[in-house]
Amino acid sequence: MKLLETKTEEHQVHLKAEAEPSEVEQALDKASQHLADTIEVPGFRKGKAPRDVIERQVGKEALFNEAMESFLAQACLALVQENNIPVYARPQVNIIDKEPLVFEAIIPQPPDVTLGDFSTVKMQPEPVDIKDDEIERVIERLRKQVATWEPVDRPAQMFDHLVVDVESQVDGKPLINENAASFQLMPDMSFPAPGFNDQLVDMKVGDEKEFTVTLPDDYSDKDMAGKEANFKVKLHEVKQEKLPELDTAFAKELSADFEDMAAVRAKIVEDLTSRDKERHRVAFEDKVVDALVGISEIEFPPLLIDVEVDNMVRQYVTRLRRSVQSEEELKSILGLTNEEKLRQSYRPRAIQQIKRTLVLAKTAEQQDIKASEEEVNEQIESFVSRMGDRQEERRQSLSTEESRGGISEWIVTRKTINYLVEQAQAE
Repeated sequence: MKLLETKTEEHQVHLKAEAEPSEVEQALDKASQHLADTIEVPGFRKGKAPRDVIERQVGKEALFNEAMESFLAQACLALVQENNIPVYARPQVNIIDKEPLVFEAIIPQPPDVTLGDFSTVKMQPEPVDIKDDEIERVIERLRKQVATWEPVDRPAQMFDHLVVDVESQVDGKPLINENAASFQLMPDMSFPAPGFNDQLVDMKVGDEKEFTVTLPDDYSDKDMAGKEANFKVKLHEVKQEKLPELDTAFAKELSADFEDMAAVRAKIVEDLTSRDKERHRVAFEDKVVDALVGISEIEFPPLLIDVEVDNMVRQYVTRLRRSVQSEEELKSILGLTNEEKLRQSYRPRAIQQIKRTLVLAKTAEQQDIKASEEEVNEQIESFVSRMGDRQEERRQSLSTEESRGGISEWIVTRKTINYLVEQAQAE
């Protein structure tokens, strides 16, 4: 291994190195043997296929990539150890040339954090104040949950519930064709097409109507996007919502534990207060930590930003996956997403999150805040108690050295935040 270049900037060491041909050959042999042990090769027992056969089976590039996956990490580790380079996070390694093999390693260095004088930071959380209109919104939502729908003899109005026959097409291709379709008229509803609901307002039972609306340019079916959709609708039924009276019967319908509406309101206030206390607690903790970040001097390797942005993007995709009906829908949405703009949008949050993590770690170090074995065990049991009949399985997974380390870090972070909150509120 030949070290070609070394430079340090922004808390990152940049190494450029060239591997000896013999090292690359050894890596290819090792990768070939690994593949021979794991894949089926016609005419050979597992583990017995020679390298040239494996290369034909998987392809030269695939074999090279398999070899580099472990070789580059080992080569980077060797360079770090030989040159006594401190490492704060996983290095980033990129291949520059393949023949000869030249690669670059970007190695994050430990950050520099100088905490500001936190004794000068004094603040109090916002008091919880439940407004009457919040209570009324909850009551209205509860009324709608138990509302009934009754037929009415009048023209359809917005928010009514309708039963209709629908025939529609775009350029002769069917769009939606359904008998006795049931849906509620809602303003700004874009299904089945923008403006469709407006066309049904003022129709009477038995009326038939034909009309045309233009589908949006971003319509899910790209062949129909931006084109005119022709609809034919026949109205069979109009129902309006009937909300219950705010009386004892309504209270009892919500729960047998409620004696009257006063009890309902008291429970709503209790729940809203609990929710707002938690929201205010989280907001105040963020405000306190951000205050310490604001008066501290923090320098860290830029590579950490990319790592944090990667995490945020993965979390975004995970949340998105939970909100869609299929992988195809997920891929369609992601296909419309500008990845670079998405990453740039997360960048400021990523930087602030890194700074928060660093100042909390530095505070824990200075204040000697630690997590005991007993505290880790108690937290594991707290997690396990929520797992129902999978408690033992969960206990084993949380008892690994890696999991216990992560739980210990979480406890230290919580204790550090609590310490800062107490200091900020102290007189």
